[in-house]
This record gives sequence, C-alpha cells and structure tokens, in this order.
Amino acid sequence: MKPMKVLLSSLAFMILFVAGCKPSGSERTASQPAASSKETFVQVTGKSWKLDRWVGVDGSSQDVGPITMKVDENNRVSGNASVNRYSGTVKFTEAGATDFSSGFISTKMMGLPEAMARETRFFAELRLIRSAGLENGRFVLTGDGSLRLEFAPEKTDAP
Repeated sequence: MKPMKVLLSSLAFMILFVAGCKPSGSERTASQPAASSKETFVQVTGKSWKLDRWVGVDGSSQDVGPITMKVDENNRVSGNASVNRYSGTVKFTEAGATDFSSGFISTKMMGLPEAMARETRFFAELRLIRSAGLENGRFVLTGDGSLRLEFAPEKTDAP
C-alpha cells in the first residue's frame, strides 16, 4: 500500500507541475500571432489608459497611483506619472523592441514623498520596457525581470 501512496503523490506533483507550465488564457497560440510592439502602439493611438496593475522589475507589486498614458499617431506618449505630467516619444529598435529610454520630459512639481517615490520608480522602470501588447482589451508593457505595467482603458464622461 505504501508504494501506491508514493506513486499517487508523485503523479499529483507531476500534474501540478504540468498545469503550472500551461499557458494562461491571455497568451496567444501559434494560430494567433501576437502583434508587434509597433503595431500595438498603432492600435492604442488616441486612447487614454490608466495604470491599474504594476509588477516591478523585482517582482514586487507596486502602488499604481494616478498614473496614465496616452499615445498619439507619432508615437508620442504623455500622461500623469503620479504627481507630474510627462511626455516623450517611444522608439522601436531594429529587432522590434520598444524603447522608452530617451527623450522624455516632465513637469517639476513636488508632491508627497510616497507619490514622488512612485513617480521616480515609474520613470526608472519605464526605461526598462521592451515590448507592448494588447491582452483582453488591456494595454500591457513588459520589460526586464518581472516588469509588467497593465493599463485599462480610461473611463471618460464624453458620450
């Protein structure tokens, strides 16, 4: 009877391991090719997005605060970084990676220490973004380490 328990325990572990390796529903399959980062930016142009989930490069969950992003037809992005407004141009490398590493400006207002720390981290991690995609109607930026910024469409009062 003891070998049967060991076998069942091993089988249960293998099932859990394989289930953990299975792609989640938001991932694309071979029959549904993912849009490139550049194509994604075309798709999100003209819409306002509000950050509502942020996993830092170190894997820790971050307070999203009032961070927003809007993209225009020239790949210029702008928004609220927590305290200050920002703008800049996203570029794309030859390999197709998203590049937020240069050319960004922001206003220079002071805010509460926690809001200023959030904003400083947002700008630092935005520079580490490498790809963009749309997942279930959400604008998702991913980068180095565990970095993942998920934006939901911003609700507007306009009809």
